[in-house]
Amino acid sequence: MRLLLVFLILMILLPSQALSWTWTPLQLSVWEPFQMFPENFNVYGIRMNLAYGSNQNLTGLDIGGINVVAQSQKGGQLGLINLSEDSWGGCAGLMNYSDNLHGLQFGLLNTAKNYSAGVQLAGLMNLADHVKGIQVHICVLGNGAVSVDGAQLVLLAGYNLTDDLNGLQMTMFGFNYANESVSGVQFAMLYNYAKNLNGLQFGLVNACESLSGVQIGLVNVIRKQEKMTIMPLINFKF
Repeated sequence: MRLLLVFLILMILLPSQALSWTWTPLQLSVWEPFQMFPENFNVYGIRMNLAYGSNQNLTGLDIGGINVVAQSQKGGQLGLINLSEDSWGGCAGLMNYSDNLHGLQFGLLNTAKNYSAGVQLAGLMNLADHVKGIQVHICVLGNGAVSVDGAQLVLLAGYNLTDDLNGLQMTMFGFNYANESVSGVQFAMLYNYAKNLNGLQFGLVNACESLSGVQIGLVNVIRKQEKMTIMPLINFKF
């Protein structure tokens, strides 16, 4: 209660027009614009948002309900929803969103619009354009990316989707799908598909358009142009 009183007094005594500096070590926010320092300030230290807070850049610790950083966030975010343009560090919440991720996203829904260089760990879904690292999904939906240099993993049930994979796709109860090429390994209890496979598929049903590698499963399919080859148990071509 005392902290809130101090906060309200500062909001009255320090109107944004009178501020000649552009950063603060402490930011307190109720709901932007009702915050100690205006949105165009940078925070180097701690920001606490009772409901919703927004600033340009943040280096340090961000705690609250809806945490918004317009540009670069470096450090840690802990809240219901964490949003930033560039995230360097760790984010934990129900939903985490950044244009570019360098570090960790942990939540139900994680999104890295441009690329993810690090780890996305989600209960529902991970999404990214370009992954250089790992996407880990627990259950329900899955992992989705345009390209992956690393791994897409489903621990229980779900799917892994990408256009191009250089690394590993693995799901226990679900399927792996690569719309273009795989250089590496696809492992699924149910179904694996890659348009062009250079590596290994291991699952109940494996399918590809062209193969340079090995398929191991109950049904193995290679379909190129109008011809289809179906082999039980194992299929290989180099």
